[in-house]
Amino acid sequence: MSLKEFAQGLVATFLVFLFLEVLLRVVYLARNSAADYVPLPYTVGDDYGPIPPWLDRLRILDRDPTFVWKNRPNTQRRYVDMFSPVPSEQERVSLLRQFIPRFPELLERNPVWEIALNSQGFRDENFPERKSPSAFRIICLGDSWTFGANVGQQETYPQRLKALLKREFPEANFEVFNLGVLGYSSYQGLELLRRTVIHMKPDVLTIGYAWNDSSMAGYRDKDMANYRIPQMTKLVASVSESSESYKLLRYLALLLKYKPRSIGDRLKAEAASAESADDLTDYDKLEPWTRVAPKDYEKNIVDIIDLARSQGAEVILLYNELSQQSRYRTVLDKISKTKGLPLVDSSVLIAEARRRMEIELERKVDLRPNLPNRARPDGEIEVIFRLFADNWPVSKAMYVVGNHPKLANLVPNTIAMYDDGTHGDQRAGDHVWSYSGKFPLGTTLFYVYTNSGNAGKWEGLDVPSVRTFKVEATNNVGKIYKPIESFGKLYMQADRWHTDREGYELIAKALLENLKENEKVNAYLRKMENNSPNPFRDRRSFEPRNQS
Repeated sequence: MSLKEFAQGLVATFLVFLFLEVLLRVVYLARNSAADYVPLPYTVGDDYGPIPPWLDRLRILDRDPTFVWKNRPNTQRRYVDMFSPVPSEQERVSLLRQFIPRFPELLERNPVWEIALNSQGFRDENFPERKSPSAFRIICLGDSWTFGANVGQQETYPQRLKALLKREFPEANFEVFNLGVLGYSSYQGLELLRRTVIHMKPDVLTIGYAWNDSSMAGYRDKDMANYRIPQMTKLVASVSESSESYKLLRYLALLLKYKPRSIGDRLKAEAASAESADDLTDYDKLEPWTRVAPKDYEKNIVDIIDLARSQGAEVILLYNELSQQSRYRTVLDKISKTKGLPLVDSSVLIAEARRRMEIELERKVDLRPNLPNRARPDGEIEVIFRLFADNWPVSKAMYVVGNHPKLANLVPNTIAMYDDGTHGDQRAGDHVWSYSGKFPLGTTLFYVYTNSGNAGKWEGLDVPSVRTFKVEATNNVGKIYKPIESFGKLYMQADRWHTDREGYELIAKALLENLKENEKVNAYLRKMENNSPNPFRDRRSFEPRNQS
């Protein structure tokens, strides 16, 4: 082959790839423009497999040298959550991979929520260039809870707090700005305070970090932010990541190799992980794999507090997480006491609300058990699982499956529940399905529910989350009626990690009550009242209004 022929071949190859690149970009643009919603198909174990490259342009996070990542500015999205029952796991994943955007009948009852990011990438309106002399500015720092995962723009707790303040003090000028970013830890929060928030001159700063700090991600945030990629590696990565042809070929190759694990495998892994976590008490050894170790977390939070206070801002701490068992919660308790700061514990608020829902459901279906105290003759406790089917049709039966021989040892659709007054069921035909089994005291059960699937097959799936229960009893009670659970729902949760709109509302109300007790807030309200130009103005407009 002559040099001329070789050159012609290179040019032809380049033109083919250029044509393919342009074609893919045009096709992806048309595809995404036609999509009304971005699907969020949660799976048990969060194993989605390869992600299609056409979804890259629908992401809202970009790489950032300082924060590791940040929100894309001026971005709007609408999401549909698939944290709901489906016939099979494939139904969830196929929605993620479908190229032609469609809204299947399966999702018609699922929640939809929208986001709108401002010119700085935050989920709020554009911030004023200057702070008004009459404004009292509250800035909410935090992660996805502050951002408001799974709820609409006006249902985040910063926006709800703003609305509550407006209702309580209609003549005051309270500004509440949401600077929450998905996945942020206290490390990124401190950087955000230093680079952005402090220049916004907040009067009150709320700090909501913990969940992501404790993540065993395999790296430390401070290392990721300071990591410098060699220039050649960076160049190759930049070229490959910007090539739609390369990303499509990589996606197809990964898809061919991908072998999904069953829900049973994921359930077993989650149980094993929880057992291992009980033994992991040496946090110093875990530090290289933890995003922010407890000692660094404490330092970051204290640095945030000290910097905010040095600029005259008051601080409210938040523990935004579902679990009440966390080393990071202990750290926040310590800081709260040492610094004399209020702490809003969302895990307590949500647990209390969840318990109220359970009691209300027992009352509604009239299934409040009255258990006599009796000894456990064989050292085991009878546990009654109760599942409310609500409006979900049940063609055969509800089933329970878990990591125990009496929960079918991870074989689905074999341990049937009953709604006929037998096997622990309290009343026939009330849509509450029950199953009775005896378990040793102290046993932790990991389980899921299914609805009318075929034996041995993962069909008729519940929400994509593993439920847990520890067998405990007091006063020698030999029988436990578990709180009634609901098929297709985790009380007070929108997914495995976040609360729902009711939970965000509780956080906003708790913050409001703290602000009412804050002397700086009250001094501001007195000042506003004294500066009022109208001497006949109703004084109550600057005082808290009683709520019915």
